[in-house]
Amino acid sequence: MIRPFLRDIGFYILAIGWTFGLFFTGRSYLYHGIGFVALYFVYIIVVLGSRFIYLNTQKHKEHQTEKEETEKEKKGEKSVENADGKVDLEKKTDDNTLKINGKKNDDDPEATAVVLKAFYFGGFEWLDGGRRLSTAHIRVDSRRTSVTKSNVFSIETNGGSTCGSCQSIQSKGMSSTEKLTSTSPEDRGEFWDFLVKVCPINTKKWPHLKWWKKLVALVKSPAILIMRLTVPVLDTSVDDLNWNRFLICTQCITGPVFISLVSEYAFYLIGGVFPVFILLISVCICCSVLVYCTSERDIPPSYHWLFAYLGFAVSVTWIYCLANEIVALLQVFGVIFNLSDAILGLTILAWGNSLSDFLSNIAVARKEFPRMAISACFGGPLLALLLGLGIPCIIEIVKGRVPPKYSLTFSAQFAFLFATIGTGLITTASLMIFWKFETKRIYGVFLILLYAAFVTVSILEELKIFTLML
Repeated sequence: MIRPFLRDIGFYILAIGWTFGLFFTGRSYLYHGIGFVALYFVYIIVVLGSRFIYLNTQKHKEHQTEKEETEKEKKGEKSVENADGKVDLEKKTDDNTLKINGKKNDDDPEATAVVLKAFYFGGFEWLDGGRRLSTAHIRVDSRRTSVTKSNVFSIETNGGSTCGSCQSIQSKGMSSTEKLTSTSPEDRGEFWDFLVKVCPINTKKWPHLKWWKKLVALVKSPAILIMRLTVPVLDTSVDDLNWNRFLICTQCITGPVFISLVSEYAFYLIGGVFPVFILLISVCICCSVLVYCTSERDIPPSYHWLFAYLGFAVSVTWIYCLANEIVALLQVFGVIFNLSDAILGLTILAWGNSLSDFLSNIAVARKEFPRMAISACFGGPLLALLLGLGIPCIIEIVKGRVPPKYSLTFSAQFAFLFATIGTGLITTASLMIFWKFETKRIYGVFLILLYAAFVTVSILEELKIFTLML
């Protein structure tokens, strides 16, 4: 816990200090953007390197422990056995760990340094062909049989393997793919399957929905339809991996075209004569025909996994497009109510942007994974700060839309922001070291009051109740 925490907070303080220096001087050059991106990759390298070193150290300790166990067995010491299997409780090892079938319950602080946006309970292999997740963070008391109302889950250890199986005895739910798939054995053709896949409304549940839910579904249906036509989705929870030949062939054309339109490269002229859009359409049509001719209707081809990368690229483009629209909408509110961009970004945009991270971190911490939650609190904002400032700065300067020396505006809100973040980070590092990395309830209250004071002061300054002289 100590090393990952100090590493994350150290990199965050460095990034905040660098950003404050740029805004205070009011100038940003091309090498600053490159430096932000490089600093984030240095952070990733340090995380992976420390993880590698930690694993090697743990392997060495386990090897030494096995040698000690062998020596003890030779001296006549016997392990404790029960009806389920052999459980060795080592009371005199360096880390006082509990072992099951000779394998130690992983308590690796380095493994939780990577930010996880989706939280899965590890260790299950779904019988319908889904993913097998790691058992690295399954607690010992969680490796048991649990019975729920609709499903029965069983976790077993066979032959020293800690990977369990998850089997649904009775389930009333349906997967995202099964919702729209007709239960009729009648084959209506490949084009009908395509229409079912892209249909934005669940036709089975539609008659049973309340009127307001039907209205919401109708409002969302155009956006859902466009997204399904542009974003390839590979579903590992079903046997066919969500394969539909007509849909994939369509997405071979719509996905790249959508990316080119959003990135504003579609109507660039090659050599001042030939538009990029025409060339892209021609290449995409050829790829679509090639996919149709080299694949079957019901069996996904061997190269189906490649469309996951296309789906990722299109998804990022959708996020970029929606983010631009949200910013434009906030600017409209700023013009109407005479609010600055800084106060809108510090309040409404920040709350909307961070609410999902806030709730997911709380959920992870309540699941008794505090290390993962703390790492996410620093890793997520660090990514947004370094890449969010570095990449746009590089793109705008390289495109020539701004001069090589990019002008930055330092306002009172930025002064309050940097002061609050700096106070919080330095206080956190100091108190954690002083308390020997055991948090107190009073410290949580202090952080909440610090943020409340920051928001209050920023709003008062925006309303011109008082003015900070810079």
